Amino acid sequence: MKIKIIDGFFLFCIAATIVTGAVGCGSTATATTTTGPVIGEVINSDSFITAEIKALREETTGYPWEVDILVKTSQNVGDLPNPTKDSIGKVITVKTDLNMTKFQARDIISAKVKYTGDVPKPGITLYLYDIAVP
Repeated sequence: MKIKIIDGFFLFCIAATIVTGAVGCGSTATATTTTGPVIGEVINSDSFITAEIKALREETTGYPWEVDILVKTSQNVGDLPNPTKDSIGKVITVKTDLNMTKFQARDIISAKVKYTGDVPKPGITLYLYDIAVP
């Protein structure tokens, strides 16, 4: 009796393997890959800038501060991509978690700017940090 149960179980396993293998053989599904950025993916980057503050706005899109700056100079930081290299002479909008109450429009600052993005602050944005007055 035990032999018949084992034989039956063995035959069941073989049949199951054949059926699942046959289903897989006829499948035309292909793996898909993406070459674009994944949501929340951020390129490691950095730049050292000097800039003139043009406008300050509190509590916008998940960050305590949004700042419009006129980029005067932009320097690379090591071998990292420089997100502000093409912004010299242009006004760009950056976000920051730093307290900006001591700054006002027309102040000249030096700072670092990098790409950032994460939940709960969705999207990739320019982030201003290490702010100082030269």
